[in-house]
Amino acid sequence: MRFPFVLLDTVVGTVCALILIDNQDTPGSTVLNQVVFGAILGFPLLICLTFTSEKWKWRRSASLGVQLAAILFVGLYSTTVPQNLDGIPGIHPIRLLMLTIGAILLGFSVPFFKRYNELGYWQFCKALCLRVFTTVFSAAVLFGGLAIALAALDYLFGVDIPGRRYGELFVLINGTFAIWFFLAGIPKDLDSLNDVTDYPKELKVFSQFILIPLVIIYFVILYGYLGKILLVWDWPKGWVSRLILGFVATGLVSLLLVHPIRDRIENRWMKTVARWFYVAVIPLTIMLFLAVWQRISDYGITEGRYLGIATVIWLCVIAPYFIFSKLKRILFLPASLCVVVLAVSFGPWGMFSVSERSQVSRLKQLLVQNHLLVDGQVQSQQDSLPLETNRQISSILGYLSDVHGFEAIQPWFRESLLRDSIKNSDIYKDPAQVAKLMSVTYSRVSEASDDGSITFASDRDSALHIDGYERMLRRQRIHSGNTNRELSNEGIAYQVGLDLSTISVMVENKTKSIDTLQVELKPLVDKLITEYGKASADKIPPEKMVIVATSASTMIKIFISSINVQPHDGKFEVMSFEADFAYKY
Repeated sequence: MRFPFVLLDTVVGTVCALILIDNQDTPGSTVLNQVVFGAILGFPLLICLTFTSEKWKWRRSASLGVQLAAILFVGLYSTTVPQNLDGIPGIHPIRLLMLTIGAILLGFSVPFFKRYNELGYWQFCKALCLRVFTTVFSAAVLFGGLAIALAALDYLFGVDIPGRRYGELFVLINGTFAIWFFLAGIPKDLDSLNDVTDYPKELKVFSQFILIPLVIIYFVILYGYLGKILLVWDWPKGWVSRLILGFVATGLVSLLLVHPIRDRIENRWMKTVARWFYVAVIPLTIMLFLAVWQRISDYGITEGRYLGIATVIWLCVIAPYFIFSKLKRILFLPASLCVVVLAVSFGPWGMFSVSERSQVSRLKQLLVQNHLLVDGQVQSQQDSLPLETNRQISSILGYLSDVHGFEAIQPWFRESLLRDSIKNSDIYKDPAQVAKLMSVTYSRVSEASDDGSITFASDRDSALHIDGYERMLRRQRIHSGNTNRELSNEGIAYQVGLDLSTISVMVENKTKSIDTLQVELKPLVDKLITEYGKASADKIPPEKMVIVATSASTMIKIFISSINVQPHDGKFEVMSFEADFAYKY
């Protein structure tokens, strides 16, 4: 058998995943979670070592020893994963993703460090990528067909099919059929690929008529924007980094697809395009650095910004290599990227440690400046903090909660920041609870969307105070196609203006007279924009998103749970909102 340890790894991982799904109603600490994490990482790593042993002509004993060492490494890694995955910080799945990508890149590079042949390597990459696409498509078709069959048994014949069965089916197909199907199609003799010269015409068509035009479009947009920066000296916006990465990724893929035929007489232009592509990357790399560095200067380092800087360094290496090097081996791309990915995934220099230290340092500075941290201990105070300070502290607490947890700031508190310290739980409290211990009003602020629209949302975990009101109309979703509702049995109706800025509430009291109250949304929107700026915010205390209207016989209290506004002609217009109506008449 060619891949015994790979198959053992997938069988163990699949069985554990099936057990976890079948017992999802009783979540808790279990070693099975750690085994699944280890199995996911072990799959590409063991395949890489199998390729390496075949390509490097290792003895069977050497190959066995290396793969057993890899299993030991995976086992040690799995012990770093919490046994209870409910509410764990995002650092664990993110690190798994990074290490898995690194292991995949190892499989695309390490086996060919010896006995390298450019054509054979390209054919290997092509065969592997096509096998992945074929496997994904086949597994998706099989899962879709069987899922429809299960649904038919459920709806047509009354056979009770629990929802978890679909998840188990997905895991079973991908852990058995997909893995066997993928491994069965991998070329057995890697050296024989050196003599394969066939080139699918479809790849040339796809690259020349789809990818390269996209590269040209990206090029025109990015260099037009670069010209704007130089003309008006406007600092590059963070969003442009996505377009730069799209340009680089699309360009690299298109060049790799046509790599074997670049030396043909009719395709000599491809070598010129490749050379100038890497030249064009250099100014864009500088722009990418400036865009990321601006975000770091304003808000400190996070994993995403760290990866942005790492990408800049990688581009600064590969661009000169493919411009000046005589070899120009395409193996250099996955090999260099693999070094970057693995280097940033762990250690005190890695993206997780650096990002946590950066954000904790920012939080400490803010607390000390506002006398909330004295002699290393958080102090409670009654004075309200500046709005911007509240926003920044909330943002950092939300980030720490999502990615790292609060272990780094636990020494500042007398209280435990764990949700249940008595049971030795690894789950930390909600960031709003931690903020409350700091006398900070918590709300989470994020960037506006690409069209400039922003959304304000209240904290749905907080209670709504409805003292003095008799009834409540829950979760009314108002948008341009749904602006009125009448409930005759309840004696209440409402109508929203066409611009969604006013709400008219009509109440029929016991004497059959009609009482109408009109509510304006603009003052609330203006207040939220003043407090939170032109950025989306959630977890806003519900009392900050309340509108009250009264008349002689009626009281209305509107709890806005979320509201979306969009800039237009210098003003913000309401696009949609969701609200609860409490009333008494």
